Amino acid sequence: MSSEEAWPQRRGNLDFEEAIRCKYVTKNNQLGDGCFSVVKECMNIHTRDLFAMKLISKKTVQGKLWLIQREVSLLKDMSTRIRELELSGAQNHDTFEGHHHVLQLFDYFETAQHIVLVTQLCDHGDLYENIIEAGSLHLARQARPYTACLLSAIHFLHENGVVHRDVKAENVIFRRRVTELSEFARRGSDYDPTAHDLVLADFGLATKLNSSEDELRECVGTISYLAPEVMKCQGISRLPPAEQKKIAPYDQSIDVWALGVLAYFMMTGYMPFDCDTDAETRKCILEGDYYVEDGLRDEHDADNSLFWNFIHLCFNVNASERPSAHDLRKHPFVRAFFEDSDPSEPFGNRIRLQKSVSSSSLHKLQTPSRSVSSTSISHLGSSESRATIKRNASRDEELNKIRETLKKTLSMASLRPAQPVRNANKDNSTFMLAPVPPTGSLMNGCLSLTPESKSNFNTPPSLSRTASSNNISPPASASTALTGMDSSSSRKRAGARFDM
Repeated sequence: MSSEEAWPQRRGNLDFEEAIRCKYVTKNNQLGDGCFSVVKECMNIHTRDLFAMKLISKKTVQGKLWLIQREVSLLKDMSTRIRELELSGAQNHDTFEGHHHVLQLFDYFETAQHIVLVTQLCDHGDLYENIIEAGSLHLARQARPYTACLLSAIHFLHENGVVHRDVKAENVIFRRRVTELSEFARRGSDYDPTAHDLVLADFGLATKLNSSEDELRECVGTISYLAPEVMKCQGISRLPPAEQKKIAPYDQSIDVWALGVLAYFMMTGYMPFDCDTDAETRKCILEGDYYVEDGLRDEHDADNSLFWNFIHLCFNVNASERPSAHDLRKHPFVRAFFEDSDPSEPFGNRIRLQKSVSSSSLHKLQTPSRSVSSTSISHLGSSESRATIKRNASRDEELNKIRETLKKTLSMASLRPAQPVRNANKDNSTFMLAPVPPTGSLMNGCLSLTPESKSNFNTPPSLSRTASSNNISPPASASTALTGMDSSSSRKRAGARFDM
């Protein structure tokens, strides 16, 4: 479980009753959902800015609340690092800056039923839907810049000690554009400018690279995207401890493998290792056995040849020989998007097209269904050492722990530069830091009794929450209908034990 020090500490003399008041209203429609959460559009009633609100059901994740601590901690660290980079004024001439393409956390708090994360708002849909709708993406205009953009995001995570562990098309979303396309882009650039809108999201399975070896032996992710070294960890919790230790922990190179799978999916419209059965799929992954249709292999097309070589390098079953995200930035397939002062070539004679000997009779060369992480939240933390810890801690103790940590407040210093520095090759970037909230409007780490997701942007705040932030007392009937409690009961229960 995350340490107490990893959680924010209370600052100043913030009045607790003021802190628990809801600062958001939500729309009823969902932007998306997962195994244990839903995502809705919300608005900060102080700033009128729009965000995405991820509501994680406590009931669904009972006994696994430490996972939510880990996700919040990672997102908070990444958001802090993003702000440091933006405010430093450092110049970066890469077309895509990795920290621009990682989901930003704005706020987080707890209700009686949910842990709530407030993040930047993106458009409806995701990269999976775009690929399925198009059949496949154009290699030069879309697949290549999209791959370069995601590579920059993965490189940023790895440089900051984070491995995502669930890179896939369903977790790549598109930021809402906040800047107009440049005249150059409107006339037609040499690649699709929506590549600047890509955001790598869903850090529910992400972890630190300096985590325990047990954590880096968890078989988590989505089967179609799993690297061989993750696949070898399947069923590890059922092994004796001595046998578990014989399985080597994996590292950040699993994200490189997954990026290769995603690039392949963008180019072809189907998955490289999928077969009729999971057992056959696992066998192909462990052997690095993927199929390339002759119709997609054009050795006279330089871009095509470099693409397949890029894929071949990502699919090296030997993790120690798989290129790092840093090295892949220099690969000729994506090198034009990165400016690197080091002219050395990290690949040597490996820059050549590798022919696959796989037979198409085994592989499913068809549109894949939307994937769900094959190893879900219920399987995490099942190693003997962590299971022992969980058996010694009751559910009430876990909930009290997260309540106490969530009550402690820390301003995230969400500063927006007065004049964002941009260079010419990033004119089409949509990146913008989270807006500056008014004093006292954040709920970071607080416990809120009242943010029921039953309002919309046309509902007066006084009707959407029991205790409104502008001290308007709602009618008792409306309050009871929406929240199941009146304002007096809210005040009485502040800071007390809560029913689940």
